[in-house]
Formats: sequence, structure tokens, C-alpha cells
Amino acid sequence: MSKTINLAVERDHIESLTRASGMTALTELIWNSLDADSTEINISYKSNKLGGYEYIFIKDNGHGVDYDKAQKVFGSIGGSEKKFKTQSPTGRQYHGKEGKGRYKSLSLGDLVTFTSNYKSNGDNQLSQFTINIDRNHLATSTFSDLKKLPKGDGQTGFQVEILNVSNKQATEALDKKYRRDLEQKFSSYYISYPDFSISFNGAVLDFQSVIKNTFEKRLPINIDGTNYLFTIKILEWNFNIEKKKTYLCNAKGVPFNEGNLGIRSSIPLSIFIQSDYIELLHRDNKLDIEGLDPNIIEVQNESKKIAREYVRTRLHQYSGQYINQLKNEGVYPYRDKAESVVEESKRQVFDIVALQVHEFLPNFDEQDLKSKKLTFSLIKEALEKDADGLRRILAEVIELPDNKREELIEILEETSLSNIIDAMTEIKNRLNLINGLEQIIYDDKVGGDVKERKHLHKIVIRETWLFGDQYTLGADDITLKNVLKSYLRDSLKREDFQEIVDSESNENLTTIPDVCLWQQYSLGSAGKENLVIELKKPNKKAGFDEKSQIESYASKVTNDQRFPKDKTRWKFILLVKDVKPELESSMNQKNRIYGHIIEGDNYDVFIFPWGRVLTEAKIRHEFIKDKLNINLQDNQKGLDYLRAKYKEYLPDEF
Repeated sequence: MSKTINLAVERDHIESLTRASGMTALTELIWNSLDADSTEINISYKSNKLGGYEYIFIKDNGHGVDYDKAQKVFGSIGGSEKKFKTQSPTGRQYHGKEGKGRYKSLSLGDLVTFTSNYKSNGDNQLSQFTINIDRNHLATSTFSDLKKLPKGDGQTGFQVEILNVSNKQATEALDKKYRRDLEQKFSSYYISYPDFSISFNGAVLDFQSVIKNTFEKRLPINIDGTNYLFTIKILEWNFNIEKKKTYLCNAKGVPFNEGNLGIRSSIPLSIFIQSDYIELLHRDNKLDIEGLDPNIIEVQNESKKIAREYVRTRLHQYSGQYINQLKNEGVYPYRDKAESVVEESKRQVFDIVALQVHEFLPNFDEQDLKSKKLTFSLIKEALEKDADGLRRILAEVIELPDNKREELIEILEETSLSNIIDAMTEIKNRLNLINGLEQIIYDDKVGGDVKERKHLHKIVIRETWLFGDQYTLGADDITLKNVLKSYLRDSLKREDFQEIVDSESNENLTTIPDVCLWQQYSLGSAGKENLVIELKKPNKKAGFDEKSQIESYASKVTNDQRFPKDKTRWKFILLVKDVKPELESSMNQKNRIYGHIIEGDNYDVFIFPWGRVLTEAKIRHEFIKDKLNINLQDNQKGLDYLRAKYKEYLPDEF
């Protein structure tokens, strides 16, 4: 005799569980079958003449559900044993945990019948029962009597029969155009457990053929003293997908949560983030709440970087054949062989851009060779400068569609390749500038007409890295009074800077140093170090007068209590080409580096030859240059670079 099981939950709560998209409902039913160790999941349906569906059947060959356990499950929400166990009897990782999926089936139709065939412990004869649920009577489930099937009849498994089908939701679940979405959802699980199949009216989903390429990277992360391994798995598909997604999965690829991919990509791919930590959050109901776990956010951000790098690498691989075509046509803008990592990287980026232009502008290849060559030359020139320049070329000259343009810019801006190009180009430019400065300072034929304030001064305030990247320009060519004001206001962010400046007489602060550099960040207990620099033109040798000038700056600053002294060290530098013999004793002092003429409690005074500053700057940059095999330009090209960059600040005949 059948029995009715009452669900002790308010109707509106149960009803909320029945609201789901057709795809979500079908996915939940498939997961139930997989959690029951099914190897075959057959979905069958029949269309009617009105364009709707007469029925939907989902049948599997899993181990079924025990009669007593089923009554507990259908008698409460959250009664599933999967809440307390993480693996199926054969060792598959569970997807579900609360037993709510059975009610989502009601989104596909108003009447649902579950049929379970299972074996009791030690019994080879199958037992069978059915459960009926009705959208109009959500608080109750009707159980049939348990019966024994004849020995040898049937097989274990579970069947879901759905009637009074909702056409809209059923179409979302069954239409062929949505099959790719299912293949995405279950592909990572298939990689871990390839012993199952899903079919629709006999047509089997082919997970193996839809995956074009896989890539994974492992990230160990310590969370609250426990080490967790996160695997970032990228699956590239053999088909175009409308919605690219990121899935949060357990360590075996069972997805618990999904969201947008988070990056632009012309390559069809999905990101699967896999970890035991994600399963812990899932079981504690912390994956669906607003304000995701900060550790997961960190891993998601890292996964986006990995995916962007993957896209860039794959695009470069795909560009090879097209690039050979451009070379054969004579429109490829790079002629000589790449001789460094930087040059090679620039060409990789160019190849990617060229491929995208080729793919997304169908008429581009119909242009004459002269027009194509000009376009590629503009792209090359833009890559030599910055992403903004490239964006303008892509928009205004090539007219690449907005979405493809932004996708391409994002790939280039957010990958390590772009960073390498920017950094190495900067290093090469800096070394060329040092090369040019050495010549205008030490070659009288080249730099004889170079002046202090008119020329050198203008270059130094724009290239403060010569003294170290920790410094930034503070002030230049202003009185010490205004230097004090600038330091209090801009570096220390003091709102009372004017009050402090006006608190004492400023008659001793009327002298004007050339350049002041503030250290950008504190060195902990060592505090900050600031530079006050006095420049002299290349043909000027330093003597007693110049020495007295830099010493007077030091005296005025260090004896004025308004200039901060606590955790602040002041470094005064006279920068010259050479010194007169009269200063040699001051330059060579015991236990001090050459040129360190005065050491105070919180200040130092130096007379440095330009050669020392340039050599130290060169050493800092040449280490990376040598590692990356950047070819330095010769002296003439170093001068050409300096002329091009600082034409307005150099003599007309230079």
C-alpha cells in the first residue's frame, strides 16, 4: 500500500527550490546520477505536434536509492547523506550535498515520478519503488510499496519521468544548441572520471573531441596555517562558445559554482579552479554568499593572469602560417633577425596583432600590398611606444571592432610579455641615455657648448633614476625657503607647512640649489634620505669655491630646525666633471668613499665626478641587460637617442 511522506517545511520555501532554468534542473539530475556511480545516463524525450514535449525521461545505471534512505531524504530538506560523505561507493567525489536537486526537476514539468532499482545488502534480487511529487502538492511525496523484482530481471539504477512538461524550461535543457554548455560543465569531471556517458535520444555527448587543448598550473597557498593546492586548469574548446566561464571545483574537477570568465578572449576556453579548499567552502555554504572568500578572489585573479598568458601564447602559435605569408609578400615590417629577448617579444606581440587584424577584418587581405605594408608599419611603430598608441591605430586606421580591439589590448597589457617589453625598452633607453651623457660630458668636441642650467639641469630633472629609482623630483631651481615649503607640503603632507615656514626668519634660505630629490618611501628604522644636488657645466672643474657652495647648502639646511632631522638624512652632492688638485686631500679621506668630504649626524656632503654617477647607474641596468641579451647601440646611436629625446634642451649645433 502506498504511503504519503510530509515535508515539514513551509510551502514557499519548497516552491523556491523548484525555480530553476531548464539547464540548471537537467544538470542537477545528471549530477545525481553521477553521484550514484552511473556509467550510462540516457535522456530521452518526445516532441508533440504543437512544438512542445510529451515527456522527459532521465535514466541511469547507478546503484539506485535505498527505500528507507529515500523516505528520510524526501521527508526533509538537507537530509542527503552526501552532506556528511564526500565520496560515492566507488570513490567518485560527490557534487551534491543537501538533496535539493530533486525539487529542481519540477521546473521541467509539474508531475515527476522517480523510480529506484537497488540491491539490499547481501541480496542479489532487486528491490523497486516509485516516488511521485506534484507541483500542486509540494508538501507531500507519495511512495509506492516496496516490491521485489523477479530474480534476474532489471538492473540497478534510477529513472526520472517528467510529465506536464514546461516547454520553455524543457527547450533550454534539450535543444541541441545548448549541448555545448553541458559539455563545458562536465568536461573537467570527465577528465577525472572518464567512465561515463550522457546521451540525448541516443546521441552521445563526446567530451574527448570537444577539448582542443588543456593547460594547467598549480598554486600552493597557505591559508590559516594549512597548505592547500589550487590547480588552475584551462580547457580550450574545439567549438565557439557564447558564454565563457570560470568554474570553482573540488580537487577532482566537480564544479560547485560558476561565473563569467573575467577576461576577454577570442579563443574559446573555460577556467576550472580546483582545490579541496573550495570543497570545504562549498560544504559550509560559503561559495554562494555575496562577498566571496578573499583567498578564492586572490586565486581567481591569478587564474585570469594565467589565462591571458595562455591566450597570448596560443595566438602566437596560430599566427605562424599567416606571418610566413606576410614575409613572402614582403609586407612584414621586421627584416633582420631578432637579436635579443626584447626584440623577439616585440615580434610576438606584433604577430598576435597582425593575426587578429587578419581574422576579424575579412576585407583587410584584399588591400594592395602597399596599403598593408603601411598598416603593419604603423602597428610596429605603435608597439614601440605604448598601448594607447596601438589602441588609436586599431580604432582610427584599421577600424577593428570595439570588442575585438579591447580584447586585444587587454591581452597585451595584462601579460608578462607586455611588461617585459616595457621594462626592457626602458632599460635600453636608459643605457643609451647614459652613453650619450658620457660623451657630452667627457668629449670636449661633442659637449663643449653644453651648459649647466640651460642643458644638463633640464635633462637631470627628467631622469632622476640616474641617482636611484627610489628618488623622485622634489624641487628644482628654487630658494631653500621654497625647498623647505615643498618638502613639508609635498613629501611630508603637512597641512601647516606655511605656518612652519613663516615661524622663523628666512633670510639665510635665499640661495638656490639646482635639484632636490625626495626619497619616495621610508626604509623602516633608517627613515628617508633626500638629495640636494648642485650641477656644474662639463668644462668646469671644482675647486675651493664650488666646495664652499655645497657646504653652505648643507650648513643652512642642517642648522635650520624647520628642516626635519628625525629619521631623515640629507645628502648634498656637488656634481662635476673633475676636481682641481687643491681638493684631492678633501676627496680622499680615511674610512670614506672617494668624494665624501663631510659626515654629520644626519647629513653627508659629497663631491662626485659625473663618471661615478653614470657608472653606478650603468651597473644597475647592465645586469638585467646582460641577462636578456639586449644589444646596446653604439656611441653614435646613443647620441642620436639623446638628441631625439632632448632636442629642445641641447645646443642647436649639438
